[in-house]
Amino acid sequence: MRIINNTKLTVIPAQAGVQLEKPNVIPCKTTNKNYKKNSRHKNSYSNAWIPACARMTKRGVLGVTLIEMVIFIAIVSVAFTGIIMVFINTGKHSADPLVKIRTIELGQSFLEEILLKKYDEDSPVTGGCIDYASSRCSSGKNGSTTFQAEAGEARGTYDDVDDYHNLEYCGLNTTAGDPSCTGSCTTLVNESGGDISNEYSGYSVCVRVSFAGNELNNVSPGTGTTVLANDAKRIDVIITDPLSSSMTFTTYKLNF
Repeated sequence: MRIINNTKLTVIPAQAGVQLEKPNVIPCKTTNKNYKKNSRHKNSYSNAWIPACARMTKRGVLGVTLIEMVIFIAIVSVAFTGIIMVFINTGKHSADPLVKIRTIELGQSFLEEILLKKYDEDSPVTGGCIDYASSRCSSGKNGSTTFQAEAGEARGTYDDVDDYHNLEYCGLNTTAGDPSCTGSCTTLVNESGGDISNEYSGYSVCVRVSFAGNELNNVSPGTGTTVLANDAKRIDVIITDPLSSSMTFTTYKLNF
């Protein structure tokens, strides 16, 4: 590097008799005699010294302005925020399918347990209908229209579907079930009395039983026979999950 007339110059050693092509640049103007044209080589510089400022191309220095940079950052920020929100929402609901599976598992287990019980306390163990005020059965025994467990019965000794009416269970960290159950919420247990409240933390169970023969009218296969009011009971098992979402499982028990 050499400075002549306050101009920085880049020194390129010259070789005798070698013609140097003039670069596609705009050379710096100088009055120094070392830069006069060589008479033998019109397209070369006499001492082959090219000013450093001649390195700039005719288009000038490439780059972006401050405004362009600010606009770019703003656009990227908005796009990046949207992408992050998608990941956050996806992660937030990633456990939802598992919650629903456990809800179905709990609801079906209660339905299967209840359906194995008799229609009424006085229904024959071997099967058969029982007489009601609104029933096609004439067995001579009058069924009870009060839905509750008999005195001294507990979950392990329930023998008819009426015993489960208004039954309400709560898992860990839960204090109340569905509002349609008006009983007190007790610790969630399985059929044999084993505590499963920790396994189903945040869940609650509510069981409702009601006469529903009128709901089945005109649906008897092939006969069109009307089902009287007391000849069918509707069993609803309502499960509330930790997300405060409820799912109702419904089935019917017929008088036979």
